[in-house]
Amino acid sequence: MRPTPFEPLLRRVLNEYRERGSILGIPGGLFYRPPKGAPYATRIFGSPLATPIGPAAGPHTQLAGNIVSAWLCGGRFIELKTVQVMDELDIPRPCIDAADEGYNVEWSQELRLEDSAREYASAWALIHILHRLLEPEAGVPLGTVFNMSVGYNLEGICGARMQRFMDSLEDASEILDPIRRTLRARFPRFADVDIPNRIANSVTLSTMHGCPPDEIERIATHLLTERGLHTTVKLNPTLLGKERLDEILHDRLGFVEIEVPDAAFAHDLPYDRARELISSLRRFADRCGRTFGVKLSNTLEVRNHRGVLKGAEMYLSGRPLYPITLNLFLQLRREFADLPVSYSAGVTADNVATLLAAGACPVTVASDLLKPGGYGRLAQYLERISDTMAAAGAASLAAFADNADRALEHAAAYALSDPRHAKGYAAAELPKVTSPLAAFDCIAAPCVEACAICQDVPEYVGHLEDGDPDAALATILRRNPLPGITGHICTHLCQARCTRSNVDQPVGIRDLKRFAVEHGHARLTPAAPTGKQVAVVGAGPSGLAAAFHLALAGIAVTVFEAKDRAGGMPALAPAFRLPPDVVAADVARIAALGVAIHTNASIAKPLDLLAQGFAAVYVATGFPKDSLPGDVAGIGADGVYGAVDFLDRVAHGRPPALGAAVVVIGGGNTAMDAARAASRLSRHPCTVAYRRTRAEMPADTEEVALLLEEGNVLVELVSPVAVVAEQGRVVAVECVRNRLGEPGPDGRRRPEPVPGTDLRLPADAVIVATGQSPDPNLRHSWMLETRPNGVVVVEEATGRAAPDRIYAGGDLVRGPSIVVAAAADGRRAAEAILAELRI
Repeated sequence: MRPTPFEPLLRRVLNEYRERGSILGIPGGLFYRPPKGAPYATRIFGSPLATPIGPAAGPHTQLAGNIVSAWLCGGRFIELKTVQVMDELDIPRPCIDAADEGYNVEWSQELRLEDSAREYASAWALIHILHRLLEPEAGVPLGTVFNMSVGYNLEGICGARMQRFMDSLEDASEILDPIRRTLRARFPRFADVDIPNRIANSVTLSTMHGCPPDEIERIATHLLTERGLHTTVKLNPTLLGKERLDEILHDRLGFVEIEVPDAAFAHDLPYDRARELISSLRRFADRCGRTFGVKLSNTLEVRNHRGVLKGAEMYLSGRPLYPITLNLFLQLRREFADLPVSYSAGVTADNVATLLAAGACPVTVASDLLKPGGYGRLAQYLERISDTMAAAGAASLAAFADNADRALEHAAAYALSDPRHAKGYAAAELPKVTSPLAAFDCIAAPCVEACAICQDVPEYVGHLEDGDPDAALATILRRNPLPGITGHICTHLCQARCTRSNVDQPVGIRDLKRFAVEHGHARLTPAAPTGKQVAVVGAGPSGLAAAFHLALAGIAVTVFEAKDRAGGMPALAPAFRLPPDVVAADVARIAALGVAIHTNASIAKPLDLLAQGFAAVYVATGFPKDSLPGDVAGIGADGVYGAVDFLDRVAHGRPPALGAAVVVIGGGNTAMDAARAASRLSRHPCTVAYRRTRAEMPADTEEVALLLEEGNVLVELVSPVAVVAEQGRVVAVECVRNRLGEPGPDGRRRPEPVPGTDLRLPADAVIVATGQSPDPNLRHSWMLETRPNGVVVVEEATGRAAPDRIYAGGDLVRGPSIVVAAAADGRRAAEAILAELRI
């Protein structure tokens, strides 16, 4: 934190505005210009408030430049960064972790008290100057309220330095007079700008976790009487109690990894005492002629489970805090109907109008402003507020909140089921690229970088926006030989990295690809024949991709497939997930390039193919065999099926007789396919047993959701130990319950069996989807080097698996993986083969 003195900061602001029309990097188009008669304008603490939103006390309100930036974008309630007497702490770095839900370990200002006072006064002066600059018409009210925030105990707040700090915000003439002299001497056009000496007449009290209730009451009483300030007290979400908090976090929202320590409930304010404190302070404030209210909420203390920040505990903010705090708001409203509530917990453009309709005012935000767009996101807040109020026919905030009780009841209930606040809603990874950011850098779109084949997402989406599906499909086919398959079942890592997630939801990239395939037409023209032949063994996604790229380059390609149809694992996908004609169309497109595809054709040795005149061989035979767990007793009983074998039977119209009770063991997409197919065949709900929790399941979130929507059952944290059979036929699966232990190499917490927690799941059939393996005969006969898990070793850059022009890729090299990764290996090998053949 490096404060900029007032004069150079003002000079920078004015020069930038004159030369570029922007201020502090914010384009002029994002500046908030108060419309006449804005329905959301109101009053607070005896002053006009042009908008009911602003930045919450935190990293956005520590420096003058930050405060001004928030004001420029429409923030008119400015919660100044909380200060305390201990102002020379060594704050650990990093102190904020906001990959999804937010966490922080910062609890004090980074500036000395005197520096903080100067920054707040500097921002106050700049805002009045900018109000003149941007709103030259006389009579337009500033409508801005600065709210000081102090902590953390009575001794510190009543100490001399903190008292001087509060004095300086109640009468800032000592700081503002030099600023006025600077204006008269160097910026005379602003010399007559009226900058009031009083910066703040209100305060928010933030007490540390564990501050005794009596001390909180004494501090608030001091602020109301001795300081004469309108006073707001922050309350912690722990007021809901451990049982209710755990229910919301774990059962309703799925954030099972977030644990609120018992100590937090022991040292925080209990609800009954909070109720007494609120009643007492409200009566006291009324006698003093001041306003008393509460701030919901302070951040929630949780155990440090991510390891990004230092320390054993950290403080939660963002998405999951919204339903928690909203339900605390509801609980308080039922006892204190007209209690003023300042709200700041998981606020976004999607819920800001809901909060105002529920009677919260002001509404402040911190975590959401850390996302791309920053302070500019406030414009969307005001747009949503205005549109929602207009739709409700509300001419004022008071009218908008006329039915606040009912609105809050509905909002609190809906927040618990709204997927936007649940664990699986947000992208699994940050929308960042891995390349280092230089001073000048053309950054690749994160969606493109996340895709194994580097699909040209922005380009083809742009063509669709222009109404040109033909150009969109042509763009897709430049890198993606299987657009139909990927348009249906791709795991769409691109969507997980879409920057639109920072605004609302990611672009439906996979759905748009499917639209392009269904409505577009593209003609592919191979290069002139080169006279070279290449053999591909395996007609799954990787083999088909290699054949596609080789054929386009003029190579005569022959594909040998051991099964009776091309397509690999996608050809086994249930029709409700991937229609067979979609797979057939992708295969036909590749065959139309001149690729010869021979099914029911097993290859014994690659050297034979080279001897037959093929210039190179690409092996992509995948992991086509089920790998049943050897440590489960009775796994060979009648009625136990591997998932691949089961799906293959279904695809060929020869499904086994399952009975009514089917148990699927596993948590990946193959398990989801098997379970959903089994429930359709048995006409009964299927039970899926998974050794971790739903949050750790490798299956796509939407596939798990569809599984459950169809009435199937997920049993979490169980591992099979034995298949129980009677007269040789399965009747049940014996399981043991697990708990999650320490993280393993993949970052997921290891399941640990809990002794004495045996569980029996009745079963007429068991489908095992816990792993797959390559064909051992093929691997041994081809003499390829393999790793212990059966994957073939290749050169990373080329996919070469042996010195004699033999290449490999797909699941055979990666283990069971995703379609686009397999396709990327096929392209890599094709490029390497072309390079070796000098084509």
